[in-house]
Amino acid sequence: MIQLLHQTIMETLRRLPIPAARLGFRAYNKAMRTLGPEHLASTYFGARMHCNPQDLIQRMILYFGVWEPDVSRVIEQNLSPGDVFVDIGANIGYDTLLASSRVGPTGRVVSIEASPRTFALLKRNLAANPFSSNVRAVNAAVSDKPGALDLYEINEGNIGAATTLASRGGTRMASVPALPLESILAPDELSRLRLIKMDVEGAEPPILRHLLEQLASYPATMDVVVEASPDDDPQAWQEVFDRLRASGFTAWAIANEYELDWYLRWRRPADLRRADVMPTRQQDLLFTRR
Repeated sequence: MIQLLHQTIMETLRRLPIPAARLGFRAYNKAMRTLGPEHLASTYFGARMHCNPQDLIQRMILYFGVWEPDVSRVIEQNLSPGDVFVDIGANIGYDTLLASSRVGPTGRVVSIEASPRTFALLKRNLAANPFSSNVRAVNAAVSDKPGALDLYEINEGNIGAATTLASRGGTRMASVPALPLESILAPDELSRLRLIKMDVEGAEPPILRHLLEQLASYPATMDVVVEASPDDDPQAWQEVFDRLRASGFTAWAIANEYELDWYLRWRRPADLRRADVMPTRQQDLLFTRR
């Protein structure tokens, strides 16, 4: 009954003109926060997730049942039963659970989250979904070499913004173990790897450079979805983009916005756009050799 009421409210809000929808959403969010700091959300693909409406990502999952809907479509379309998916920067597990539901009991998901605090939330969400027995969760940072990295909190209202980049000006919250991806993956996981999703808040270039150095160890059918943030280091991103293309990858831009208005008016995924030059602003990209 409560879930039906929630769906009815959200469907009503999405039919309203944007100014009225914004006001209605803020009133509903205030009411939900008054009822409690956490709620059990249902995603469009059938997962259950504990969500705090004060956090950006968890708020969108709670109210819309989806996070980054066009990225979700790319993950769905690129995974089949038996595949292996690697989620680098798993946060509370949305993409992990989406992939888990796609690859099935014969597949595998390796879910990697550096923040110990967020990792605890990830594990809790995995426990809430029996189908996630195909997930192996790893509390570590992916890097280009073994060692340890400092992790910085940027925004209390978005735990997904935590980063290993001191240049982003956050507050140091932990020192975490760091490993190259091939040191984290088991041989069977590596041999069946179909898709990597990488969102580590600006720390992607060294990971991608190392992946390219080890490319012969990875399947030729492996694709990579990455959040590119060229503002952090335009030269590093340009170098990685050029090296990926020289290695046979084609880049495709994935539509993605984070504002409430975009979620209120979103109806269906947009077509991917081929990106022959490195974007100059933050952009989610699919790199594929297919």
